[in-house]
Amino acid sequence: MVLYLVFRLIVLSMYAGGIHYVHTERTAVIMQRFRNPFTFVIKKEQASYSGVKCTFCCEQDCYLLAVWGVPVYQLFELLHQSPRDLKNSLTTLAKDRNFSYKCKSFNDVLLLKGGEEKTMVFKPHKGFTKEADIKPNEAFLRTSYPFVAIMLLQDLDITENLVIALVTAVHLPDEGLLLPVQIVGQYVKTSNGLVSTVKKIYLTSPESSRVGRENIDLCLACYHRAISAVIIPCGHACVCTTCLELCRNCPVCRGPSYSYFELQNIP
Repeated sequence: MVLYLVFRLIVLSMYAGGIHYVHTERTAVIMQRFRNPFTFVIKKEQASYSGVKCTFCCEQDCYLLAVWGVPVYQLFELLHQSPRDLKNSLTTLAKDRNFSYKCKSFNDVLLLKGGEEKTMVFKPHKGFTKEADIKPNEAFLRTSYPFVAIMLLQDLDITENLVIALVTAVHLPDEGLLLPVQIVGQYVKTSNGLVSTVKKIYLTSPESSRVGRENIDLCLACYHRAISAVIIPCGHACVCTTCLELCRNCPVCRGPSYSYFELQNIP
């Protein structure tokens, strides 16, 4: 794994009495392709502490586990296990004191057939009948996710670059935090053992141009070349790589642009 470090040099001038920023050259991040066989959609209008309605599907046979009141640390500890250990932990969850005993409730592990789309309502089990039993106690600083769905391929003998596990963390509104129902984090584990966060790409283009039989989204800065760069960390795809070198900040959100990757590298 290659670690990219971005430095910003700050020079204090004893004469000008100000702070001078020296802009460093951006790093183009090399992307590696992984195919994601999972689909998970939450029905926001039918999600609460009494039950969460979800639609899910996978191209291959997979396990699905729904868990309530999941401590963040224990979730990532589980996800960073080897693929085999992760599979054993999910299939023998009742015996796993490191994870299931620290969660407030969990459903039975389901085995889904490849290509089969299902819609289900998951409700808290294990003796929790009141919403107050599974709601977090903290007012603002949360140490657990209200609802988490874990999907894992049944067959882990994989030779291609593939996502083998998808974890979806969902926020449910309560008295302490009235944010609407939403996915607050999605994490994937790949066939090479890496754990990554799923981030959205936001395509922003003033207009498109037709080249041959394809519509090309034009760069927000020059209106001439096609959009070819995704800015990190904001995720806006709005400029070509040529114009990006002239932009100190993201043209859309004005946030910092520490690095980028090229859209042509995405299938």
